[in-house]
Amino acid sequence: MWYKHSKAIKHKMKRSILRILFLALLLCQLSSAQQNIRTIFLVRHAETAPGADELSAAGGKRAECLAKMFKDAKIKQIYVTDAKRTQETAAPLAKELKLTPTILPAKDPNALIRDLFYAGGGDILVVGHSDTLPFVLARLKAGTVPPIGENEYDRMFVVTISEGAATPVTTLRYCDCAVPAAVTQPAAPKKAAPKKR
Repeated sequence: MWYKHSKAIKHKMKRSILRILFLALLLCQLSSAQQNIRTIFLVRHAETAPGADELSAAGGKRAECLAKMFKDAKIKQIYVTDAKRTQETAAPLAKELKLTPTILPAKDPNALIRDLFYAGGGDILVVGHSDTLPFVLARLKAGTVPPIGENEYDRMFVVTISEGAATPVTTLRYCDCAVPAAVTQPAAPKKAAPKKR
């Protein structure tokens, strides 16, 4: 009798251990799946000085605005190109987050695309160019976007990558850094000439 009772207890213990192991395995899989989900924010570099590779005053304001906007966004990686204007655009945020941006050649967006698919966990900011960002989005299979205008700096593209597949791109506008027009005072109304009687 005691032997049968002991055998039943061992059987129940084995079943309990198997259930615990199954739950632990399931939790590990869920945890790793969540780690593979990341949101990627892609922006064009900010405004540049005419004929230069560095930011203008408006571009500096946009870079600061971008840093304020993303300081609490849990960005874990920043990608920029070898152009100074992309590095300057990301610099305030990189400083705020104490991150060193990864510099990749602008002429080889395939290295960036590979990294976006296979990079470690965490959200990512990409600062690129008007001609490379639409190409990167298309290669991520996130959809197509209209060409970025020569004087267009405020478009932001948002894509989520999960298990090697990208969601359709969402387009946003950010940081209005246009120089305000001069305020003019309205002209004083003219007094009507007195009527002759």
